[in-house]
Amino acid sequence: MYEIESAIKDRKFEYKQFKEVLERAGYSLGGAWEYDHGYFDYKLGSDNGYHFLRIPFHTINGQIEDKNVMIQLDQPYILTHKYQNDVDENAESSVIQAAFNQFQTPIEKDADIPAEYIERGQQVLSQLEVILDHLNKS
Repeated sequence: MYEIESAIKDRKFEYKQFKEVLERAGYSLGGAWEYDHGYFDYKLGSDNGYHFLRIPFHTINGQIEDKNVMIQLDQPYILTHKYQNDVDENAESSVIQAAFNQFQTPIEKDADIPAEYIERGQQVLSQLEVILDHLNKS
C-alpha cells in the first residue's frame, strides 16, 4: 500500500451524487464495502497483478443505503494484489465445492507497487481532485 497525500482527504459529499460522479470517471465501488464505510477503486493496470487507486470513505450520518447519507473521504492509496498464475494443487473437484472455492486468494495482498503505477495513480488522483472541486461548486 502506498498512501498519497491529497486535498480530498476529509472532504464530505452526499453519497449518491459522489457515487454517480466517480462511476462516470471510471471508478467502481469495491466489493469489501460495509454499511458504514467502503472504497471506490480505479484500476490502473493488470500486468503482474492488479493495481488500483483506492478512495476510502466512511459515512457520517447513517448507512450507505440510506437516503441522503453523507460520507467523508479518507486517505487515498495505491495497492497491488498479485494472484496465483498456476492451478491450485489443493482444488476440490466436485461442482458444489467448486462453487465455494472459485476465487483464488492472492499470493500477495499488499505487493510492492511498481513506480509507473505510483505515478499513474497520482495523475488519476489529480484528475479526481479537479472533478470534486467542480462537484462542490455545482
